Amino acid sequence: MATRSARSDEVRDFSIGRVFERASAAVMHNPVVTLSAALLLGAIPTLLLTLLFSEVLGGNGQNASANMSLGLAATGIVTWLAMMAVGVLVQAALTRATVAESEGRRAGFGESMMAGLPVLLPLIGLILLWTIGVALGMMLLIVPGIILLLMWSVAIPAMVEERQGVFAAFARSRALTSGSRWKILGVLVILIAAYLLLVGVLGIAGISSIDISGTATEAEDVSVVAMLGNLISSMLFSLVWGTVQAAIYVELRDAKESGNADSLHEVFA
Repeated sequence: MATRSARSDEVRDFSIGRVFERASAAVMHNPVVTLSAALLLGAIPTLLLTLLFSEVLGGNGQNASANMSLGLAATGIVTWLAMMAVGVLVQAALTRATVAESEGRRAGFGESMMAGLPVLLPLIGLILLWTIGVALGMMLLIVPGIILLLMWSVAIPAMVEERQGVFAAFARSRALTSGSRWKILGVLVILIAAYLLLVGVLGIAGISSIDISGTATEAEDVSVVAMLGNLISSMLFSLVWGTVQAAIYVELRDAKESGNADSLHEVFA
């Protein structure tokens, strides 16, 4: 049985087990919404944007003039921004579904899919600053980047659910994660290990399905298999990361503010 939000004033510690219970409950109790969000807002748009950029790059990669190089750079930036928008929308949808599950209700399809639209531009700004900050931190002997990653790990759910501004969302995430960052790191290590295992399994499945005789038809089959593998892994990554990140937010919120956790959604809706 999945753990729901705390209903009493008892203070409790952050639990890695409860984080995964919350995330799995959000998927199991609301599979249509969560899987649709991961597929329709996450995996399919990401795959299409990747294919589009690859096609543009492949078509102009050989006789590239200065103008073509600028065009490719512009296309790359637009594609990156579009993928960023896709990422925050799927994260917002899964955040709404997971937080609703923690409140003992089931978020509807429209409610979840539209959760990120009112704050889309601030979310993109947040992700840009998050990426720059963590990247700079990683350049400084890695540890500062990891600290920032953990400190800002629930900035997106804070913005989506509490309608925080960009810097307020960073501050909210910093306050919520204080004292629990080692455990959050444990959650991230588990997720990374699971993702690498998934990629390995999909890779083995793809390779085992190929008959190495070198025909054009089989090359196309390989491409289809790789595309399907990418679609599946992208959907699962979006689903798991989106629900787990939101579950971390709920767990931190309950641990810090257990008496007020159930009313926050109504206050900031």
